[in-house]
Amino acid sequence: MNKFIPTFWLTFWKKVSSKSFIISTLIVILAIIALSNADKIYDFFDKSEDDITVISSEDKTLSTVFKNEYQKLDKKKKLKIVDLEAGKKGIKNEKYKVLIDIKENTDKTIESKVYTLDSLGTDELMQIQSTLTAFQSNNIAKSLNLAPDKLAKVLSQAKVDNEVIKPLDANDKVSEESKAVNTALVYAGIFLIFFITINYGSQIATEIAQEKSSRVIEMIVTSISPITHLMAKIIGVIAVALVQIIIYAITILVCVQVFNLNKTIESFGFKFTQENVRVLMYALIFLILGLLLYISLSAIVGSLTNRIEDIGQAIMPVTFLNMAAFYIAMFSLTTPDTMLVKITSFIPFFTPQVMLLRTISQKTSDVQIIIGIIICIVTIIALFFIAAKIYKGSVFSNDKGLIKNFKRALQTK
Repeated sequence: MNKFIPTFWLTFWKKVSSKSFIISTLIVILAIIALSNADKIYDFFDKSEDDITVISSEDKTLSTVFKNEYQKLDKKKKLKIVDLEAGKKGIKNEKYKVLIDIKENTDKTIESKVYTLDSLGTDELMQIQSTLTAFQSNNIAKSLNLAPDKLAKVLSQAKVDNEVIKPLDANDKVSEESKAVNTALVYAGIFLIFFITINYGSQIATEIAQEKSSRVIEMIVTSISPITHLMAKIIGVIAVALVQIIIYAITILVCVQVFNLNKTIESFGFKFTQENVRVLMYALIFLILGLLLYISLSAIVGSLTNRIEDIGQAIMPVTFLNMAAFYIAMFSLTTPDTMLVKITSFIPFFTPQVMLLRTISQKTSDVQIIIGIIICIVTIIALFFIAAKIYKGSVFSNDKGLIKNFKRALQTK
């Protein structure tokens, strides 16, 4: 243990104090802070409140009524009634943003033409249309002597309710109300697993290969056993990754308190409840398992590589495994119950990302998820033993090629 700790601390401190770690961590922290203040940044650059929408009509009463109704949709919107020609001139001079010309036909229907310099957004056109449609309906109802309550019945929509019947083995902890938040958590978790495992897996493989190619390992193994040295480096890299994750988590918690991030999230229609805690906990578990899984697998690849120039090609199969799991999970985000997802969720190298996806499905029970966790743990333990065996047997190997190094490592006792 006294030899393990110095190696662990050297690996940990070397990476934590590196420029790449500090810069990448600061970039993510700044991104989190920026997202926490997204509403303030948007308001700073958005000058839409300064834009003036003008309304013209030969019937002044019609334009006034429309202005009052349209104002209810957005109280901050600046509205003004002008003549048609003055409105067109204002649009050309960029004094006004939108000109809405309204005309009432003899059959009480409403026509409107919207003048702009640029194409108007679909949402704003829909607002104008819905306001005019409501006004048109009232006009036609009055011409037909139709009472307001009868008009309301004519315009009312048919009632349609959707009741979800859950299977007997369904997970009843996921409700429709929290489904959007759960999907967002899984989406973020899949991305985090992918990028962190790619980053730190590549780091451990490169570092091990670099020691072997420079023959530094020949001096190291005279004072510490190869297995102890390897385990110290792996755990050191894992500790660095966990520190980075903790820093991100603390940043998010600080943003929640300082910048009222929870209110910003709620403004988008998301509300974090107790029902989302389950998915969040599974996301953290699969993040750690994915990190352990791919770092141990990358350590094996690094142990089998004798030249630093070959590490890029050697680590490629691990990268492809990670990418395959990532794309299966991302492309199945809206369909987490397909046969492909179910099968790959129990394949160890796909489990962290794909099984995390299945946590948002009501058809996935906790028993299935726990089985996936056990599969990951067993695989990680097996990979650690294999990594130790191969590293010990390939320390002084000069053979070229992964297969030759692998055979030599297995023959070494």
